[in-house]
This record gives sequence, C-alpha cells and structure tokens, in this order.
Amino acid sequence: MLRLGPTNPYNRNTVNNPYDPEPRFTWPHDKRCAVMLCLDVDGETTALSEDPKLVDRLTTFSQCQYGPEVGVPRLLGLLNHLGVAATFFIPSYVAEQHPRMTLAIANAGHEIGAHGHLHEKLAELTRKEEEAILIESLAILENLTGKRPMGHRAPWFEINPWTAELLAKHGLHYSASMMRDDVPFLHTNGLVEIPGQWMLEDWEQFAFNPDPQWGVIPEDCDKVYRLWWDEFIAMRDYGCSFTLTLHPWLSGRPSRVKLVERLLTDIQATGDAWLATGSEIADWFQENPSARREMTL
Repeated sequence: MLRLGPTNPYNRNTVNNPYDPEPRFTWPHDKRCAVMLCLDVDGETTALSEDPKLVDRLTTFSQCQYGPEVGVPRLLGLLNHLGVAATFFIPSYVAEQHPRMTLAIANAGHEIGAHGHLHEKLAELTRKEEEAILIESLAILENLTGKRPMGHRAPWFEINPWTAELLAKHGLHYSASMMRDDVPFLHTNGLVEIPGQWMLEDWEQFAFNPDPQWGVIPEDCDKVYRLWWDEFIAMRDYGCSFTLTLHPWLSGRPSRVKLVERLLTDIQATGDAWLATGSEIADWFQENPSARREMTL
C-alpha cells in the first residue's frame, strides 16, 4: 500500500513542504532565471511563404503589414520605456522591404537574428537550398545593419539534421528553435541552443484569419497573462530560461502591448530575473559551461 508520508514523492500535500529542486542553471548576478524576449517580425512573409497570390488578398495581407508598420514601432516604444533589450528575428525579405524599421531596431540596441529570407519551412528544403538561403539572409541583414547576426531562429521552429552544422559553418553562435529542454544546451558541434516552447508563443493565443485559416478564437489578455506568468514563476523556481516569442502583427495590437507591459513590469519587479538577449545568454553559457546541471534519474 502506498504511504503518504512527508518524504514520499507522491505526497500531494506540499503547502508547507513545496518541491524545491536544485536550479537547472546558474545564471549571472545571482539571478534565479533568464528571460529572453523574442520578436519574430515575419511581416508580409507570413502570407507570402504560404502562397504568393495572397499579396492580392488585401485584408489578409494588410494584417501582416501591420507588424512592421505599426506593431514594431509601438513595441520598440514599450521596450525603450522599460529599458529591456530584445532579440528580433527578421526574415531578410522583410528587412529589405522595411529598411528604416530594421535600422531603428538595431539603433535602439536590440539584437537582430536570422530568420530565413521568405520565412521558408526548412523541412521542405534540401541542405543545399537551406545553405543558400542562410548565406543570402545573413548577407542582407549584415549589409543593412553593419553587423552580422549571431543567432538564428528557424521559421516554424523546425530545423533539419544538418542545420546546426550550417549555422556553425557560417559563424553563428546560437540557435533558438528546438524544444527538448528548458535551459540552454549544446549541439554536438558546440553551437548553443536556447530552447523555447509553444506555450510561450503568441500565435497560439492570438492568431486569427478566416482564409487561409490561422488560429481559431483569439484569447483574452487576462487569460494569456495568467498562462505566461504562471510559467514564468515555475521556471524561476526551477532555474530555467523563459523564452517568450511574440509577433508584432499580433502582440503589437494595443491591448496586447499592455499585456506585454504588465508581464515585463511584473518580471522586473521580482528582481531576480536576468532579462537578456540571445547572444548574451549564449555567451554566458559558452564562458561558463558548468552552469548547466544535467537531469539525472
């Protein structure tokens, strides 16, 4: 018979004896967790990567244009107000179409990472095709900003078995695409992976378009705040990296900007979260490889 005693792992009475495991990661400045705010500025490629003919579906296409034209400036204002540096992953097509936006992001001190050219699904590409797109996108972003990207976020978070090798070959320091952990880990070639998860993504919460069908019913901001805040508090307790991904065409809408402001303000108020860019997190891990604690059975 199962006995529910104070040391039994199945004891659910944890009010006075909460489960408090050793943190998964040692973060700088004695912080309990890291927070990486990612903004995927997919812009027009949200539609064009699905079907180039959507350029003539003006209402659908205009939703995508809202991101670079309205959402990004609004979110940049918020980030400046809060003093938070974010990581913007931008398809190079979008960067070309919106050079002033791209420069504004860079000049504000935010990091710009690679995100394909036309938001291509890597799983549909050969190794040669993927490498050609990577080379093109890196060159475009470097020419526009004067700085070569150090990080890469695969469109749709999907990478191929050879992607990490290509990223390292072309001088990138980290990837932010996989979901096998909740703290950074290393690929076999030494490339840093900063994992995310679908729960910390605004597409699943807010995306909606009738045809083509994107999303179902947009959630209300209070519910999303609770979802993200609860995950932040738990990840803080476990010493994880909280990687939040936003799309400006979704989270640049007024009530959602207020949601982001509320969340980031509350995170800052804890005083023990390290709000960092992808490059800062990758550099810390590379300089402190013993910071990661492996899970053991």
